Amino acid sequence: MFLYRIARGLQLVGLILLPVAVAGNLAELVDAKHALTLKDTLVLAGVGGLCFLLGWLLQQRVKPG
Repeated sequence: MFLYRIARGLQLVGLILLPVAVAGNLAELVDAKHALTLKDTLVLAGVGGLCFLLGWLLQQRVKPG
């Protein structure tokens, strides 16, 4: 059950990182001082996608029941 919660947590982190990456890139449109570059956005989105994928794979292996 503990690994299942870790898997769901990884999925949640992945789902949170993706919109943060997009918002960081869009901040450039309003001349924000801390806008992300395209490279930073893609890296952050990739990390979010990887977190979600690892969480999903772990969840498939340790389904509760």
